[in-house]
Amino acid sequence: MRLSLASQHLLVLLSVLSLTNPSSTTTTDPSVNTTTTTAQPWTAPAVFYPFGLAAGDTEHVETGGESYYSVGLSTPFKFFGRTYNQIYVNYNGLLTFNVPSTSGPYSPTRGAEDFIAALWNDFDDYYNGVFSYQQYTNGSVLTRATQDINQYFSQVNINAAWVFVVTWRYALQPDPAILFQVVLISGSGQSYFLMNYGDCAVLYGQLEAGYDTINSTSYFVIPDSTNGNYQNLKNTSNVNVPGRWAFNAWAAPAIFYLFGSAAGDTEYSLTSDEGYVPVSFSIPYTFFGNTYNSLYVHFNGLLTFNQPQPASGPNYNPTRGAEDFIAALWSDLDDYYSCFFSYQQYTNGSVLTRATHDINQYFPQMNFTASWVFVVTWKYGPQQNPAILLQVVLISGGDLSFFLMNYGDCATISEQMEAGYDTINSIYHFVIPDSTNGNYQNLKNTTNVNVPGRWAFIAGNESVSTTTTAQPWTAPAIFYPFGSAARDAERLISGDEAYESVALSTPYTFFGRTYNSLYVHYNGLITFNQPQPASGPYYYVTRGAEDFIAPLWSDLDDMGWMGKYWYQQYTSGSVLTRATQDINWYFPQMNFTASWVFVVTWDFVATSDVNSFIHHSAQAITFQGVLISGGNLSFFLIHYGDCAIIYDQVEAGYDTINSIHHFVIPGSNVGYSIPNLKNTSNVNVPGRWAFMGGSENVVGLQMRLQSFSDLTKKEDIETVLQQIKQELVNRGLSSSVEMKLRKIKKTQP
Repeated sequence: MRLSLASQHLLVLLSVLSLTNPSSTTTTDPSVNTTTTTAQPWTAPAVFYPFGLAAGDTEHVETGGESYYSVGLSTPFKFFGRTYNQIYVNYNGLLTFNVPSTSGPYSPTRGAEDFIAALWNDFDDYYNGVFSYQQYTNGSVLTRATQDINQYFSQVNINAAWVFVVTWRYALQPDPAILFQVVLISGSGQSYFLMNYGDCAVLYGQLEAGYDTINSTSYFVIPDSTNGNYQNLKNTSNVNVPGRWAFNAWAAPAIFYLFGSAAGDTEYSLTSDEGYVPVSFSIPYTFFGNTYNSLYVHFNGLLTFNQPQPASGPNYNPTRGAEDFIAALWSDLDDYYSCFFSYQQYTNGSVLTRATHDINQYFPQMNFTASWVFVVTWKYGPQQNPAILLQVVLISGGDLSFFLMNYGDCATISEQMEAGYDTINSIYHFVIPDSTNGNYQNLKNTTNVNVPGRWAFIAGNESVSTTTTAQPWTAPAIFYPFGSAARDAERLISGDEAYESVALSTPYTFFGRTYNSLYVHYNGLITFNQPQPASGPYYYVTRGAEDFIAPLWSDLDDMGWMGKYWYQQYTSGSVLTRATQDINWYFPQMNFTASWVFVVTWDFVATSDVNSFIHHSAQAITFQGVLISGGNLSFFLIHYGDCAIIYDQVEAGYDTINSIHHFVIPGSNVGYSIPNLKNTSNVNVPGRWAFMGGSENVVGLQMRLQSFSDLTKKEDIETVLQQIKQELVNRGLSSSVEMKLRKIKKTQP
């Protein structure tokens, strides 16, 4: 609401009167002594940081209409779990991070904005004014900020590395009728902000001071800002300094389930070395086939089920011991940091709703409903800004069990460490890669479900049964015949990076080298010149000494799933007919006839039950490689059926000696993308990839050009050749192919 014209005249009149009021000189009767008083310059209250032109600030004068300025931050600022590289300074007394101010006050908005409301009001409708701001990365302002934060938050030890000061002034200058300021401070991995208040004249309309976050997960309103007593803000404080409010901007990342006293957790602080607390479950939890009624929460970042773990640091996985455990981050943390953990069980409410949503997102087609959730959270270092933050969430419902592992910041750790899980005799086990390779501080950016900082696992569902009336599982139609029905050679996968040497009835040429045998590996790999002892892939390009095809190369034999592979060679019959048709369809004008085919198929199912394996009644990973040759030409196909998420390094494609020819199927080296392989292709057949194994150096291709002139200029020729090359690479030709124009012939249309 804007003032009426009469009201505006009244304000002007008052201003004139105040300027002509003889406050600086008093004159009386000449016979009486005259007293002259010199006016003192106005100064801001002592709580204010330096501001204005004298401090070197950038200044903006209000020009009307909800104006704002975007400011790029020289140092990112973390505001309650989200990191920002810019901020919006709004004329209406508001700082916003993700969007400029658009809505009116009253917190919490439960909207889509992170903001600090220094004093949020429609000032531009009543007062002229100016706001100014400046960023600091050195000097006395940082020294002052360091002292202030360490004084107000005595349990922390911060060295301010960056300070941003923004100040609003309204009405008469240089003696503002309304004055307030916000100071953002960061350093030592921590974030804080101060709100300073001076005088506050009469305001009209709604107003508010405080802060709010997206979905109002963290928010606060300064009481006197909304109860009509806003002119008293200069006398209020939460740190016993009149006119100053100080806040810690730390919050756990959004992936964390609610924890701590605010969630009603049971809380513990470290009382002894290698301590632990036994916790009884309200509902039994099944962990990879073993059902438990309790667990042990350890101060060293470990959860154990069947017994406590007296060791301070990890026995590197797999232990092949007598324990079922989840290692959120297992290390001798209690020797270096103060430790605090909290936990709670849930059988109803919003936490179960969230868990149900999360599991169905990461494990679709389960139709899962959570009936019990157990959340345990560890914090190490200062409790207000933990140096290390991690969480495990156990989830169960029906006969299914899952667990999540969430990671926030992780400070320096000077001992062995590990994150993952292991089971009795290590039948099932997994180690998060960055937890043991020295890159543990990056855990908050790692994931197996495309959510940074989160890892999600299924804890086994062997209790799922199949009836005798269940129909046997069948492979997708793109698969060539395999298994006992095709009279394949069959092998049960037993682990330990095993492989089998297979003599070929017909030599096979692979990118210029001819082989009479190959090695079929349990881990989804085919090698030619030598076996590959490594369990998982060396990411392409290896530039090593091996020719290989990786239909799906990972540490599959260590997953603990039941697995088999089958293989067979063909030199006659319907399989050769099918291979001939396929190759001529994908590589036309070759006039190809297959004379030899080798089919190898891998099948893994998350079960130890033969019946479940046959019917694929649990998660599965199924894929196939088909080698085809005839005349002097060689090809190979790779087929994908259902493929579960793989929680280890993984890759699909091929490579050659010195990587002269190589290719990685896009998305195959990201574990959470593996389920999508059955929908990918380079020949427009979902789940199938087709490649030429190469023996000829000349490949023919017909294309229609718009104009003969397209091939009369050198630069045009190079452009066309690159386009042709890309089309061939998209169809499986090696990316190292060289394109040369040998002949141009102009024909009549």
